[in-house]
Amino acid sequence: MKQLNKLISFFMLLTALLLTACSSQPDYRPANGNGFGYKEQQISANFYRVSYKARGDNSDEAKAYAMRRATELTAAQGYDWFIVVDKETMTERQQDSANRLGAGYQTTTVRDCGLLGCSSRTVQQPNYEVGIAAGGKEQVEAVLEIRMGKGVMPDGGNSYPAR
Repeated sequence: MKQLNKLISFFMLLTALLLTACSSQPDYRPANGNGFGYKEQQISANFYRVSYKARGDNSDEAKAYAMRRATELTAAQGYDWFIVVDKETMTERQQDSANRLGAGYQTTTVRDCGLLGCSSRTVQQPNYEVGIAAGGKEQVEAVLEIRMGKGVMPDGGNSYPAR
C-alpha cells in the first residue's frame, strides 16, 4: 500500500510539472513589464513606430511578429495598407564567461529618432563589475516605422495590405 501511495504521489507531481510547463506565455503578445512582446507608438495621424522584442536571437521571428502587429494596427485604425518607411533589427548579447572584478567606463550610443530623422550621441559612464559566471542572455528587437493609407496601395516592395 505504501508503494502505491508513493507511485500515485509521483504521478501527481509529474502531471503538475507538465501542466505548468504547458502554461507558459505565448510568443506573440503585448509587451509587459520586462518589455518582451509588441508595442507601438503613434508619431502622427497615420505614422507609427511598431516594435517586437523577444528573448533569444531569432531575428526572423521578431521581424515577422513586428509585421503582423503592423498589419493588425493598420486594420484597427481603419486603413487599407501600410508602407514600411524604415526598419531596424537590434540583437543584444550578454555573455558571462568567467568570474570577474573590475572597474572602467562603459560607452553607450544613444539613438533618438523623430519625423525628420535620427541623431546619435555617445555617453560614457563609470562601470563597476563583480560577478560570478552564470551563463548569458540574448534578446532581439525588430522596429518598423510605417505610414498607413487608404485606397489604391502604392506599388513597391515596401507596401503591404492591412488584411
